[in-house]
Amino acid sequence: MKNNNLLALLFCILSFVGCKDNSKDTTNNDQATSPFKVTLKFVADKKDDFCLLYTEDGSINFGEKAIWKAIEGSTNEQIVVFEFPSDVVPTQLRLDLGIKPEQTDITLKSVTFDYNGKKREIVGAEIGTFFRADENTCKFDAITGVVKANVENGKRQNPCLYPQEPTLKQEIEKLGK
Repeated sequence: MKNNNLLALLFCILSFVGCKDNSKDTTNNDQATSPFKVTLKFVADKKDDFCLLYTEDGSINFGEKAIWKAIEGSTNEQIVVFEFPSDVVPTQLRLDLGIKPEQTDITLKSVTFDYNGKKREIVGAEIGTFFRADENTCKFDAITGVVKANVENGKRQNPCLYPQEPTLKQEIEKLGK
């Protein structure tokens, strides 16, 4: 009987020692990537909706790939964060700054890109290095950050800022390295 107990104990010990932990340690190099984020600091007096359009092929053929965010109107600085789907890293961005006809001028204070723990904040006049006005819809003073919508036939156009193509693409690529 003692031999059977000894064999059972030996079997249990060998089973326990032979078990291997197959779980992955995600604290090392196997960390999941965080989603790409764009944060805007701005002043917009009226409640409105902003849209961030993007491409993944390097072109500026903006289509259906867009992220919409509602903003509250305020004379104080506000922040809006556009978070991309986890599998998307954009190559070009277009900022559509409001669709409400009653919106006044918008002041863009900064644009921040955040990806995988790396951040790049673009502030003040430097924004003009990465974005330009769509002259059909607005005027953009990079020094003051003021985006002024064009008015045609009494109707306010929806202002948008297009990328300065090679410069913006290169800046986004730096975050992925």
